[in-house]
Amino acid sequence: MCHLYSGVSTVAVHNQVPGRTGRSTPSLCMWIQTQAASGRHACASAPRTPVDFTVKYSLTHFQAHGAIQNLAVSRDAQQREVFVACRNAIQAVSSAMEKIWEVKTGPVGSPDCETCRACDIETDPGDPHGICYFIDSSSPQPEPQCLYKKEQNSPSFCPDCLASPLGTKVTIVEQAYTMLFFVAASVNDKVVQRYPRRSVSVMRPLSTEDGFHMVMSGLTVLPSLRNSYKIDYIYSFSSKDHVYFLSLQREDPLNSNSAFQTRLGRLPTLIPEVWMYREVVLECRYDPKRRRRRREAYREVVYNGLQAAHLGRAGKDLMDELRVDEREDILFGVFAVVDERGDPEKNSALCAFPLTKVNHAIDMGVELLCCLLLCFLYDFLVTHPNPDNVFYLDYVLSPIMNCMYET
Repeated sequence: MCHLYSGVSTVAVHNQVPGRTGRSTPSLCMWIQTQAASGRHACASAPRTPVDFTVKYSLTHFQAHGAIQNLAVSRDAQQREVFVACRNAIQAVSSAMEKIWEVKTGPVGSPDCETCRACDIETDPGDPHGICYFIDSSSPQPEPQCLYKKEQNSPSFCPDCLASPLGTKVTIVEQAYTMLFFVAASVNDKVVQRYPRRSVSVMRPLSTEDGFHMVMSGLTVLPSLRNSYKIDYIYSFSSKDHVYFLSLQREDPLNSNSAFQTRLGRLPTLIPEVWMYREVVLECRYDPKRRRRRREAYREVVYNGLQAAHLGRAGKDLMDELRVDEREDILFGVFAVVDERGDPEKNSALCAFPLTKVNHAIDMGVELLCCLLLCFLYDFLVTHPNPDNVFYLDYVLSPIMNCMYET
C-alpha cells in the first residue's frame, strides 16, 4: 500500500500477509511529485537577489600619488612594464603592480627634482622650454640625461625644444640604425615666440645623445591664428609606412564660433617632408536601422569631437561586419557631441575605422584636388594666351602630375 501526500516525496514499506511459503514479502512503493504532475507547465522563478553594492573586491592595483597624466607600455615581451606619468614624477610599474623605480620631475626649484639639474641651463618655472630627457628604463634607479645642447639653441631658434605645455603627442619610429621622433604639439604665440616649438615636426636624436637634428622643418599655425585657432592633439600612432596624428579643431580657422571637427593627419616615415603631409576629416555618425527609424523619430547624430583613441585589431564578428582582413589595423575612437565652446556633451559613441579605407579616402582626396588644379590651370592658360605659357605649363603641371603619381 502506498501513502500519498501532496507536495512531498514519500516512500512506504509494507509487509504483505504471509503466503503459502509462510514468509512475508516486503514491497516498496515510491511516489515523487513533480511540477508537471501537479499541472504546472513552467519552472518556478528563482527569487530575485538584490545587488549588494557594499561588496569590496580585493584587486591588484598601483596607487599613484597624484592624477595620472599619461601612460606608456613597454614593448619588451620578456619584461612587461607600465610607465606612469603623474604630476612631478615618472614611475615604472611591474606586471605585479609594484613600483620598480621613480624619477622626480618637479616641482621646479625643489631639491628633489632630478630633471631640473640634468641640464646646464637656467630653470624657468613658467615654461621649461619643452626639453626632453633620456631615461634608461633597465636601470634599477635611472638618472635622467638631458637631450639639449646649449650652444645650438637660443630663445629664437631651438631645435631641441619639442614639448608644449598646452599638450604634446610623440610617436617614435625605428628607421635603420636610428629613431625618428614624430612630434605633434599644441601651440600659441607664447609657445612659438620664445624657444619656439612647432605644431608638427620630425626629429632624430644625435649620436651623442645630447640633442636632436631637425629632419623636417615642421608645420606651424599661421601667426595671425595662433591664439584663436587651437589644434588639440588627442592621439598619435604609427602603422606600416606612416605616422598618424588625430586632432580636434574648428572647421573654419577664420570663424571662432564655427563647429569643431576631428582630423587625421598623415606623414610617411620614409619621406617625412612637409609636402608629403596629408589630412582628412573623421566623422562618427549614428545611423539607426530601418526598423528603428519607423518606431522612433529619425534623427541623425554626428559625434564630431574625438575624446580618446586606440589602434588595434578587430575580433572575428567585427572583422566580418567591417569586411576586412584579420591583419588589418583598426582605429577605434570614442567620440562625443562637442558644442561650440569645445565642451563634450553626455552623448558619446564608439566608431571603428579600418586604416586601408582611411588611406584610400586620403588618396582619393589628393587625386581630386590635383584634378581640380589641372582644370583651373588649363582654363587659365586658355583664356590668357601667352608664348611664355608653354614653359609655365610644363613648370607648374609637372609637380602636380608627380603628386598624383606618388600618392
